[in-house]
Amino acid sequence: MRRCLLALLATTVVLSSSAASALAQTLDITFRAALTKPAGPTCGEGVFCAPVSVPGYGEGTLTFTDDTFEPISRSCAEYTGTAVIEFVDADIAPIVMAESGLVCFPGNSFNAPGGFHSFGNPFHQTGTFVVEDGPAELIELTGTSDVRLAGAGLRGVYTIELE
Repeated sequence: MRRCLLALLATTVVLSSSAASALAQTLDITFRAALTKPAGPTCGEGVFCAPVSVPGYGEGTLTFTDDTFEPISRSCAEYTGTAVIEFVDADIAPIVMAESGLVCFPGNSFNAPGGFHSFGNPFHQTGTFVVEDGPAELIELTGTSDVRLAGAGLRGVYTIELE
């Protein structure tokens, strides 16, 4: 009986280690930013931007710029765009991600008069991407994005699936 319990315990430890290493096969790039009036972040042509810390690469700024925006309902649209992470350390190549997905706005706020001119309209954007340029080990890897804006708070995560 004691041997069976020890074997079961050893198997559980091995399986737990394998599961943990399988879960660790992503690179999560999370961000939070307060968007305050009147200036907000300076994103140039970007739809949103935020400071990020990329594990293993360092500090930088993520900027998302949309290429297409096609409404598919009263509150959602399909989009394509580019997310770029430029690092503080100029020796690290910027990560460039080609992204597509769905962005939704609560209720009918998408169609409210002045909606595109007001500040801080809430949204939830989810997408998939491929890394087109950047550090060699990341090029052609794929991932997912999840970005939310509510009130004056922007938060999100870009997850790169490591192979």
